[in-house]
Amino acid sequence: MIDQGPTPPSGRSQTSLGVIFLVLFADLIGFSIIFPLYAEMLAHYLRNDAGLLAWAMSWVDHAYPGASFAQRAALFGGILGAAYATLQFLCAPAWGRLSDRIGRRPVLLFSIAGTALANVIWVFSGEFTMLLLSRLLAGVMTGNVSVANAAVADITTPQTRARGMGLIGMAFGLGFILGPAIGGLAYHYLPRVDDAATGWLTPFSTCAAIAAALSMVNLVWAFARFRETLPPERRVTTPAPGRTANPIQLFNPALGIGVPMINLAFTLHTLLFAGMEATLVFLSAEKCGYGPAANGALFAAMGFLSAMMQGGVFRRLSPRVGERPLAAAGFIILVPGFLLIGLVDWYPHPWLLWTGVIVLACGTGLVFPALNTMASLAGDPQRQGWVLGTFRSAGSLGRAAGPLLGALIYFMWRPAAPYLVGAIGMLLPLIIIMRVRLMR
Repeated sequence: MIDQGPTPPSGRSQTSLGVIFLVLFADLIGFSIIFPLYAEMLAHYLRNDAGLLAWAMSWVDHAYPGASFAQRAALFGGILGAAYATLQFLCAPAWGRLSDRIGRRPVLLFSIAGTALANVIWVFSGEFTMLLLSRLLAGVMTGNVSVANAAVADITTPQTRARGMGLIGMAFGLGFILGPAIGGLAYHYLPRVDDAATGWLTPFSTCAAIAAALSMVNLVWAFARFRETLPPERRVTTPAPGRTANPIQLFNPALGIGVPMINLAFTLHTLLFAGMEATLVFLSAEKCGYGPAANGALFAAMGFLSAMMQGGVFRRLSPRVGERPLAAAGFIILVPGFLLIGLVDWYPHPWLLWTGVIVLACGTGLVFPALNTMASLAGDPQRQGWVLGTFRSAGSLGRAAGPLLGALIYFMWRPAAPYLVGAIGMLLPLIIIMRVRLMR
């Protein structure tokens, strides 16, 4: 049995979990506001920016002259998503290791402040280069997610770990409810700068200002309420054997028995799921005529159901069923979800699209907290920041490649292709997770 460290003082766990929940919830709302806006952003910057984006799209038009606007917009969204997630992948383990050494609180506050700055830059992204800079900075400043996961591990026991991770998963789901909904509705209903205007502001500055304000409120909240969860006596003073800044350490056996395989399964899951997320707004727009508001509602429904699965179903079933069976069930559910969305290419009915989204939300609502809990329990209890930082990095690796891969498949083949690939591909992490050896 692995020594899990001291039990947190009575009463502290519930308060700290609530603070961590709200920190992540606010952060993910701001992060996901941009999701329903990609198609309109491409149209705007193509009309008003003759720099980097115009050069890139001229090459795309020359190489693939028959590509539709929806296919080009999907490629644009995939590139932006990949740029963000690549830096998240590179930086998440470093933030986790740093929090193991100096504590969770300073790393969390610094990363939230960096996210707020990135959103302020987005407000004034009149040029595409500034938009790209804001997304890259946001990708670097992602220590809050891995640190929040490590903080949950600090204040929970092995018996309550699944419930704590389920609550964190619920914050992800609920954040993705309000974020896209706010982005789509704000763009549709709130005043915005004229599309033909030039200068520092864009039609998306209102949405960006909301994201920036949320980040600033989140920073004040975390500063006032987040108490250090890793006491000095439990901090790491010397590096673990083989522990380097190399992000490929997410497959290092020193992480713990089974952790590298869990990370691999999570990478594959996120790769396929992120490809779906990156192209869904373009499929719905092209086949069902959806705009930002309708796409915001679609993402909101996905986030709501995923949150209910993570905070409700998973938290209640995991003590009785176990994390591995729930992860396997989630992977199995994802297969028909991908297939249903792929059928929208041939049968463009909104009810089919919504059914697929509902099924996908239920599947990923089981997979994410199950794998997160498994990684935490299998890892070194004194290096939870490192272990869970690499777990987040595994997801970031999938998010780095997934949007670009999904966009390329959508762009070069047909709209159904990313979802058919996703349905088949989900069988691989299912096989991996069933073969993982765990030490409890």
